[in-house]
Order: sequence, then structure tokens, then C-alpha cells
Amino acid sequence: MSVSQIDLTSTQVPMSTKPPQTTTTSSQPLMSKQVEMLFTVVNVVVLSELVSLLGIFTNAVTMAVLYRQGFKRTINISLMAMALSDFLSLVSLACLCVGNNPWLIDSNVPFDPIGVFYLTTGWPNTAFARVTGWITAFIAVERCLCVALPLKIHSLLTRGRCLFVIIAIYLGVIAGVVPIYFTAALDYSKFDAAKNRSIVGLSLIGINRDQIKAVALGINNVFSPFTSFGLIIICTALLVAKLNSKAKWRRSVTRDAKIIKKAARKEKISPSFVVDKQIVLVEEEYQTDPETGSPEKSKDASSAKDTKVIKLVVAISSIYIVSSIPAVIHYMWMILDSQYTVVGRQSSVHLAVAGVTFLFQATNSSVSLFVYLYMSTSFQEVFYTLVIFKSCQRRTP
Repeated sequence: MSVSQIDLTSTQVPMSTKPPQTTTTSSQPLMSKQVEMLFTVVNVVVLSELVSLLGIFTNAVTMAVLYRQGFKRTINISLMAMALSDFLSLVSLACLCVGNNPWLIDSNVPFDPIGVFYLTTGWPNTAFARVTGWITAFIAVERCLCVALPLKIHSLLTRGRCLFVIIAIYLGVIAGVVPIYFTAALDYSKFDAAKNRSIVGLSLIGINRDQIKAVALGINNVFSPFTSFGLIIICTALLVAKLNSKAKWRRSVTRDAKIIKKAARKEKISPSFVVDKQIVLVEEEYQTDPETGSPEKSKDASSAKDTKVIKLVVAISSIYIVSSIPAVIHYMWMILDSQYTVVGRQSSVHLAVAGVTFLFQATNSSVSLFVYLYMSTSFQEVFYTLVIFKSCQRRTP
């Protein structure tokens, strides 16, 4: 999730300076400007920028590996689409972190960094972060359908339909962001009193801008993040329950196999089979896969490969859920407290928490490569065929 409502269009904000704060005895600011500056420098200027640059590289590598793997499986299409949205969100976030640099804001540049970067990179970052959320939700729903409808899922969710859903997600999210550009624009006629000259800054446009902005913020800050977040939580919980049930079944199978072998030895019958009609070829029936631990010849709905994919999806979804918690708190606080805005009494807290959400968003979008390398053998194999990583491959004696 990103922070789209650092809402500079809600009121006229002086160029290059944040609005003055008015304090009352009933509602004192929870954070001083000095602490806010410290949070901004550490979380936005340094950490978020570095993590974003790392994530741009890791997602480029991820897309290269997925492209080499091919798109015969729908999961690869979804992961490629998510890597692309992560890549674009991190590019825009890296630029947005530059625009929020206090030293750039106070410098003598001929434009207002906050206003310019808010419009040119802030909302694109929001759009691609929302795309990542919806694609994550789609992947989780797809895996749940694989569990619920194992025999129908391949005919129900073809590669063509998967691609259609991905394109629909991109277009739908972008359509929800576009109206913002009918309420604000960049204008050179803005006069900055601190610099005593006209600079490029943010101007409000449109007759119905307040209504348009309210709808756009409702879609992007309430409906989209909370809906996708809820879907991911529900589907992840179902997938975890499925994995736990499979693990329990696997332990039961292993225990039964040991009992059968013990009984076979007592009766001086070969452990490979028992004459009883109910037990034939025990070792073959209960032979386990060395990588997954699941029976190779089990008639369970999910194959060993599907189980690996489920574990991968659970890992991706869990990381997304944890990374989204600060943003969820941020949006809920904005809904509950009218002073928790960039121009309200709690603007310092608002901007500090926004910086934390930047860092968590950047982290979520940057770690996918490491998850795939740890959990997918096929991804590892293709990864080490890339020229820049050939020397990193483990050599077997």
C-alpha cells in the first residue's frame, strides 16, 4: 500500500513550506516538527530510497527469470504482472522520496517539490501499489479455487482468462486514479513568498473538484485497499488451514505406514506388501517425495507441485499483510480523526506515519525475488542461468 492521501489538493498550501499549525488546548499535536523531520529523513530520504532502488533491481531480475520460465502456468502470468506493478511502484516511490527531501524543499529550485512530485509520482505510485494489492488478492483467490475445485480449475481459469483479469485490474485501478488529474494541475504562475518569485507548483482546477476528489479518495484510500486486504486475509487463512490439514494427513499416513510395516514383520511378511486386501504395496503407496514430504502416488486433490505453489502464495500474501498494517492504520486514522491530515493539527504525525508506510511498501515490493529463490527450485535453476548470477551458483562436489 502507498500513501495517496498526503492530500495537497484539499486546500491551498504555501509553496515550499508546510502550513502553519494552530494549537488548542483541546487538541495538541502529538509530534513536534523536529521529530517529524527526523522521521522523514530516516524513513523516507534514506531507508525508503535505498530499499526502493534495491527493489527496482530485484524486480527487474524477477521479470527476467519469469520471462525465461515461460507462461504455460497461470501463476507465472500473475507473478509477472505483480513484478511489473512492483517495479513501477518502486520507480515512482524512489522519485517521490526525492520530492519529500527537506533539503530539496528548502533549496532554490524553480518548482515546489512537494506539489510537483505529488502529482507526477505520488498518484502513479498509489495506482501501482493498488495494482499489486489486487493481483496479490487474485493470486490468493486463484489458489483457493484450486483447492476447492481441483478438477475444474484448469478449464475455468485458462491463461487467456487470467491475462484478461490482470489487464482488467490494471485498467480498473488506473481509471480510479485518473479523476484526480481533473482536480489539480501544475502551473508556473504560483508565487512563492519565501523565494520571492513565481515557480512551478500545484494549482486547483475544475468546478466540481471537491466532489471528484472525494470519490477518487474514497475509491483509492478506502474501497480498494481495504477490499483487497480483506480478500488476501481470508484466502490466506483458508490456504494455511489447507496446508495444516495436509500436514496432519501426511503425519497420519506416515504413522499408519509404520504400524503396517511393524505388523508385516511380526507376521514375517515382506514389508513391501501385505496379503490383506486392504494393504497392497505398502512401501510404494506410502513412499514420500524427498522435497515436499507428501506421498508421490497420493490421490489427494493437490499435487506436490501445487502444494509448493500454495506455500509460495501463502508466503507472498503473509508478507503483504504484514507490510500493509501501517497503511491500514494510517487510512483508518484519517477516517476517524479530521485533524489527521497534512494541513490539520496532527500533520506532523500524519507525515511521519506516511514515511513509515513508504518504507513498508518498498520492503513488500522488494523481497519477492528472495522468496522465490528460497521456495522455488525451478526459479533457482533459471535464476542461475542469468549471466550476472552464474558465478553465484552453488557447486556440488
